[in-house]
Amino acid sequence: MTASTEPEMTALAGGPAVLTPAQVREADELADTCLLLARLARDEESLVRGPLDRTRQHWIGTAPHALAPHRHPAPDPGRFTAPGEHPGPPGTKPFHLGLYTSTARHDGPGMWRTYLDIGSTLHPRPWQTWHLPVTAPAGDILDIGGAGDWAAFVGRYPLVHGDDVHPDWAAAARDHAGIHMTLRAIVAAQGFRVRVPAGLAAAPFWDIESTLWLRWCFAAPRLAEVTP
Repeated sequence: MTASTEPEMTALAGGPAVLTPAQVREADELADTCLLLARLARDEESLVRGPLDRTRQHWIGTAPHALAPHRHPAPDPGRFTAPGEHPGPPGTKPFHLGLYTSTARHDGPGMWRTYLDIGSTLHPRPWQTWHLPVTAPAGDILDIGGAGDWAAFVGRYPLVHGDDVHPDWAAAARDHAGIHMTLRAIVAAQGFRVRVPAGLAAAPFWDIESTLWLRWCFAAPRLAEVTP
């Protein structure tokens, strides 16, 4: 997904493509023809379509680097920033609030760990993989299962900024503890703008199955693995 929908490639093409409501439905239908997603869904339905498996959520801490010199290795509720506490720039995948987890596979690590294995200078070792037991009720977690779900989400919680409509994460936090972006939604919606009642939604770039937690919803984290 990163190779196909890199933001720089979108910029060179003159901006992301815009999907009409009919094309949003078509994008979801095309995602359902993906043989790889179908194969994954046989073993890991929660990653592909949801619902979120609350028993297998992992967060990975990495060593500090020049851009994040104060990075801490373990998740801590005392450092959790809820939406609205310290307003930052709007975004479809904000990095100044909440906490992200990825679902571990039944037979191994999750997609975030697999992404790290590919290699990135922004995520130096050692890596600490933490299991976060989720205490939030299942109904408090919103699964984004496709491009249609993404359009409905932004349409329900719009935050207009310039020419773009972003999700209003503070408003979403009043109704949901976490927003789960599934693989089907990433395949169907990544890199595309969609029309919503308030205008054009900014293109999402999530790359991997993950959940943005808008509230701290975890029992004591447990260290699952250290990768030196």
